[in-house]
Amino acid sequence: MVIQIVRFRSALPDERITELFQVRAPEYLAIPGLRQKYYLRFQSGEYGGVYVWDSAASMERFMASELARSICHVYRVEESVRDVADVVLALRGEHSTTWST
Repeated sequence: MVIQIVRFRSALPDERITELFQVRAPEYLAIPGLRQKYYLRFQSGEYGGVYVWDSAASMERFMASELARSICHVYRVEESVRDVADVVLALRGEHSTTWST
């Protein structure tokens, strides 16, 4: 499992960002390999997303898609930071383990 975290500043007002999140969310339901997406608003005023992928290959296919390429334009992104991490251990779910004490 792979986690992708995106954080960005936008020229759009808060209400418009929230509206765009809601309007575009159904498009993400059809993306192969995307297990979950969390839409974020940071206390700093930035926005972002946490994507939970089944594999790096699924993430890379999405990043090459028209939907991914449209993000900066649609949200009028002024600056962004992206990071990717492999899940090493999860508290619950398929990557969880039994804790020994």
